[in-house]
Amino acid sequence: MATWTKKVMFSGLPRYLEQLLAACFRKEAWDVSRIPAREEERPPANIKTYECTWESREAGMALAVENIDLLIYRLERDPAIGAQRLDAVLRMAAAAKVQRVFLLSSDEVFAPHTEPTEDAEPLPQSETGTLFARLEALGLSFRAQGLPVSIVRLSELYAPGQTTSDGFIGFFFGAALMGQPLPRYADPGDVRCGFLDARDAAYAIYQAAARDFSGPFLHIASSEGTTMEELYAICGKFLPKMEESATVRETKGRALLKSTIAEEALGWRPVRPLAAGLEETWQAMRKMHAERVDDVRAMARRAQMERLRQRIVPYVENLAGAAVTWGVGLLQGGTTVNSVTAFDVAFLYIGCMGLLYGKQQALIAAVLSLVLLIHSLLGAGGDLVAMLYNPREFLHFVSYFFAAVLTGYFADRASYRQLADTRVKRRLQHRYSFLENIFKENVAVKDRLYRQIVNSDDSIGRLYRIVSRLDSVETENLFTQATSVTADILDVKDVVVYVVGEGGYYLRQKVRLGSETSRMPRSLRVEDYPYLQEMLKEKKIFVNRSLIKGLPDLAAPISYGGRVIAVLQVYHLDFEQWSLYEQNLLSITVRLVSSSLGRAHAWEQETAGRKYIEGTRILRVEEFRKVIEEFRERRRMQPDYHVTLLPVRFEGENYRELDHKIANSIRAEDFIGATADGIALLLPDVAGKTLDMVRERLLKAGIETGESLSL
Repeated sequence: MATWTKKVMFSGLPRYLEQLLAACFRKEAWDVSRIPAREEERPPANIKTYECTWESREAGMALAVENIDLLIYRLERDPAIGAQRLDAVLRMAAAAKVQRVFLLSSDEVFAPHTEPTEDAEPLPQSETGTLFARLEALGLSFRAQGLPVSIVRLSELYAPGQTTSDGFIGFFFGAALMGQPLPRYADPGDVRCGFLDARDAAYAIYQAAARDFSGPFLHIASSEGTTMEELYAICGKFLPKMEESATVRETKGRALLKSTIAEEALGWRPVRPLAAGLEETWQAMRKMHAERVDDVRAMARRAQMERLRQRIVPYVENLAGAAVTWGVGLLQGGTTVNSVTAFDVAFLYIGCMGLLYGKQQALIAAVLSLVLLIHSLLGAGGDLVAMLYNPREFLHFVSYFFAAVLTGYFADRASYRQLADTRVKRRLQHRYSFLENIFKENVAVKDRLYRQIVNSDDSIGRLYRIVSRLDSVETENLFTQATSVTADILDVKDVVVYVVGEGGYYLRQKVRLGSETSRMPRSLRVEDYPYLQEMLKEKKIFVNRSLIKGLPDLAAPISYGGRVIAVLQVYHLDFEQWSLYEQNLLSITVRLVSSSLGRAHAWEQETAGRKYIEGTRILRVEEFRKVIEEFRERRRMQPDYHVTLLPVRFEGENYRELDHKIANSIRAEDFIGATADGIALLLPDVAGKTLDMVRERLLKAGIETGESLSL
């Protein structure tokens, strides 16, 4: 189902909060992406990640291409890069015209033991708080320049999926997992902090986005504070042991944020209880820790075995090569040099070790080959000291080491080149992935713009074709053409026309087009749909900007004589079609249809005497034939649109009596007309059980029917 999708991008969020926010936004049909805060971050598998950092040009390109509705960025805790990176992020967001920016801050910008509201002045008492206050001021300076920046301050968060590096609760539970002593406080009953379930926080952030929150500050916090004494009492019920450190921590706790705006404007309050949430977080962290320990141990064993293999195997193969060389020497009379060819097999042994494992193993092979050579010379009656003074033997010795160094050099150079190529390949793969995403976005935009340009160039021709198709005085034909024309102009597949019933209380389906429209309701009660009430009153186009399920993406009223007589509804627009351009096209179309319907109604009034048998609503033969042909055309447009022709057995009654009997048994959109064989009913969108019900109603009214025909 192709509908307009809003886009949100994350950066710098802890993994557990990122996953919670992604799930929350995806549930409401948002498109989710992320830019990592650091290059070494491992990207999650279920979130589209741009392989770049905020220090690169690619980040700005990603923002521009994605057309981001909301950027959620957590302020950096590193003072070395915090201000520089935030400035880069906000500059790129301003250049890409990001619709809204949420900067996630902390309660640390306020003094402990205070209960600040959103309009309170920051008063930090820590280095982190001072940094956050400075970064908030930087964000507000961009807000003053027109960038819609909002500072979202959060209490201390906890949730399943948290790691030991994620906030106070992560540190607290991490100490318990590692068997380390927990922090000890001089006065635990006086150290207070606000703890908030991250799932509640994620929903609050989504509510702020969904309700277009644009204020400068928003507090998302727990409804009440918790002392360390209370926290230890809660955790004592599920932690294995709670041994406290001998060192006393002198701390004043944290500020308790007041979520005034979130409660009053967004209707948000935290709903998850602290005790249950903490225990759930602990169980998840313990399970994750156990799995990680098992994985680390298994990985360590594999790494150790691999290291042993890499260390031992070359030596084993080297010794095996030495043994083979020695064996060949024995077969050749105790020397490695063949007496016929004068080839020394030791060179083959040294070369293999050098090419396979590099200089180290090659030199070892050279030493072992030298030992074998000296052994063979001594066995032949030679003298060790004399060998050193014999140029021939000395050169033989040196040639072993020369062969070892040469072959080892080529092997090491190939290894270094392979390592460098791997790094370049990885960097190019990241760049390719980024460029591929950019390319796909550009192709989609190009195709849409191309269609608009072509349509613009052919505007006069298109206008003529539209007007000519609507140049009819047959009401039924106009409704058919209105549906077809709208589908062509807007390049959509699913279009439905509803006509307004008597009194304006109900809308009944007149014409539908598209494979998905068969599921649309056959009638709509106006009081159940506020957009219909407003449309019938104001006569304005409806745009489903809130993406409410079950409502059309676009709807426009068709008016005649100062009142709305029909509603044209469009479903399943593509993302690119959610624009003012499409709305204008629909507005022009319904105006042309309304104008044509006015002419058709005037013509119908003038020719009513010629269309109907006098004193009845029974169409004459020729007029009824036109209606039948029109519905056959609708059948060709929409194969699942059933139309039934039901013959009426007409004997001994005049037309007026027959018309009176039938009047209360059929719908306003049904037709009764004369044929060459008698009288027949044309029943749009009627088949199966519905047809059986119509037959029963007619029979009760004293009307017998023949065998039905499907158009």
